Amino acid sequence: MGLLEKQVMQKRAVAGLPRKVEALDRLNSLSFVLNQGLAWVAGGSLLLMVLVVVGNAILRVVYAPFPGTTEIVGWLAAVTGAFGLGYTQVSRGYVELDALVERFSPGLQKALKRLMLFISMIFFALVAWQITVYGLNVAKNGNLSETMGIPYYPLIFLVSLGFVGLTLAILVDFLKEFNGGASR
Repeated sequence: MGLLEKQVMQKRAVAGLPRKVEALDRLNSLSFVLNQGLAWVAGGSLLLMVLVVVGNAILRVVYAPFPGTTEIVGWLAAVTGAFGLGYTQVSRGYVELDALVERFSPGLQKALKRLMLFISMIFFALVAWQITVYGLNVAKNGNLSETMGIPYYPLIFLVSLGFVGLTLAILVDFLKEFNGGASR
């Protein structure tokens, strides 16, 4: 347990915070750390995508293009997009269209927000699960990429991990709604 975590625990003990808030704080921290890590990997993947495309353009002029550039860039794009999802949810980087909902009563707004978070959480959990099932099928069948002839199922699992991060972020938001809107 780090120094910062000990300080937070001491403050909670003094404040007498209930255990469910403590558990929500831990889940929130886990979600933030996981999704921030995935976002860093997404940034690295985006940078790598740029380097592959620019490197291929330079090789095209000097010698011959690198075969498989399209595959590699496509895989990196999938990882970049999937790994950025959870951090976008955590940091509220999305656009929220609430022109209709803001006309409803506060109680109905809260109920709709909870319902939408619940539906989104279930949907993206199912997406993560089905992508994992697909990855297992690709691995079992021994499918290889067309140009480079390498197994690509690990990238499918990485995309699934991105959706797991998003699902966790939505779960935390859903639980926060029942805890007064925030845990910190």
